[in-house]
Amino acid sequence: MKKSLLLGLLIMAVAALTLSAQSGVAIPEIRPEAIRAHMSFLASDLLEGRGTGSRGHEIAAHYVAAQYEAMGLEPGNSASWFQVVPFRWVVPSGGQSSITLTRPGAAPVTLGFGQDFVSSGDPLREDSTAEGEVVFAGYGITAPEQKYDDYGSIDARGKIVAILSGAPKDFPNDLRAHHSSSLMKLDNAAAHGAIAILTFAVPAEASMFPWPRVVRQYKLGSMNWLESDGTPHATRREIHATASITRAGVEAIFGKAAVETIFADAEKGRPHAIASGVHATVHIVSRHSRVESPNVVGILRGSDPKLRDEYVVYSAHLDHLGISEPVDGDAINNGALDNASGIAAMLEIARVFAAAPSRPRRSILFLATTAEEKGLRGADYFANQPTVPVSSIVADINIDEILMFHPVKDVIPIGGEHSDLGDVAARAAQTMGLELTPDPMPQEVVFVRSDQYPFVRRGVPSIYVDSGFKSTDPNVDVLAMETKWIREIYHTPKDDMSQALDYRVGVQLAQFNYLIGKEVADRTERPVWKKGDFFGDTFGKQHQ
Repeated sequence: MKKSLLLGLLIMAVAALTLSAQSGVAIPEIRPEAIRAHMSFLASDLLEGRGTGSRGHEIAAHYVAAQYEAMGLEPGNSASWFQVVPFRWVVPSGGQSSITLTRPGAAPVTLGFGQDFVSSGDPLREDSTAEGEVVFAGYGITAPEQKYDDYGSIDARGKIVAILSGAPKDFPNDLRAHHSSSLMKLDNAAAHGAIAILTFAVPAEASMFPWPRVVRQYKLGSMNWLESDGTPHATRREIHATASITRAGVEAIFGKAAVETIFADAEKGRPHAIASGVHATVHIVSRHSRVESPNVVGILRGSDPKLRDEYVVYSAHLDHLGISEPVDGDAINNGALDNASGIAAMLEIARVFAAAPSRPRRSILFLATTAEEKGLRGADYFANQPTVPVSSIVADINIDEILMFHPVKDVIPIGGEHSDLGDVAARAAQTMGLELTPDPMPQEVVFVRSDQYPFVRRGVPSIYVDSGFKSTDPNVDVLAMETKWIREIYHTPKDDMSQALDYRVGVQLAQFNYLIGKEVADRTERPVWKKGDFFGDTFGKQHQ
């Protein structure tokens, strides 16, 4: 095994040197052992899963800050490494929360918390109730650019809307992701007069995210960062309750036949609105508290007198789920791949930049975010309250959950098609002899589920590169391995360092992301959105 590993590393090193000589771009040397070492500390039981606001996350933040300082970076928030984010932490009280269904001529039916539905609580009220008729509103999406409106044939005013998670499968991938975001659906429901939202999944999605895992994570609660006046950000007072509901719960509202029709129509791409005739009382009780948790910010100052005041951001989330109800006796969600792997890659990229004989022309800002697992909250806080002018941020390169199971010959540039960062990624792939592959699992809507998305919403061209699925060994099915991991390991205590991991994949992703940032930092032109791109047209003007 050792001989095989050494031979593989030697082949990779020779290939890198050859490609560097051909392209004139230096592929940095990063050791698999370095990736593993960072991950081993960050994913240790000592840090207790790095939950937002926990002592374990604080230790992790100080570890990252110490690494920044040792490399020679400078603090990224005035004289501090830390941007402390204030949160309202909302923890549901399952025993006091309920959904009661009343149908004319029938006895009331009560759905149980944990069995039939879950809620992360109401961020504005500790005790909240919504009463009204339940109507099915498709995916809860209004998308004029797609000539699509789930609310077009129903009146949702004063009603509780039941909606599918996700978006129509015939939407372009990242547009599908954008309209799948909970924030978009919250705003759209409020705009149409709804008072509560019940969300449920199609069978294929439900099988990928088993209900016991969903319940376990919801019980950990939710967080919203606080505005200067103490108001939780990204909330709508018009919406009195939100919950996720099981298929059995949906059938109790609409009936089995109607639910089968909903799923069949969703498979075709266009579910139709349905009035249930059922009156529901959704009662959500939760406990509110204030917590603080830091983003960790370091800056490598650029060398060009004009461009040094512009920044290329590398982001990766430092937090994970912390301590939850146990799975097979283990309650610590170590978060080895999600996302100690991304932090490890980012730290190695920072080390390479800092150790180079010359600095890049633009400055590089390294951002280890908090509260990603609570809804991208730390990155959203930074994007809205940046420690440098947002107009000076030219790009975000995000690194999240490097699935290191087997060497691959491709990478997946999520979001690259929207700006010329995709062209930069193509050149990096050519340099490293890698293929570029479109997102093979668009239903996972990764584009809105990681920290690049808050930057996109502020108009910053952004990219998130995922490891690919094309194995270097034709007998290995990497896609099947990763699908199995998502179904069985993702967001459980089993995502720890006992997994069989190949750290060469982490090296490859770190090198690839370095090349993207290196080109963007050194070229004169800023990255630009592609002409006519939806995200550029929707968000880009605020960044000018």
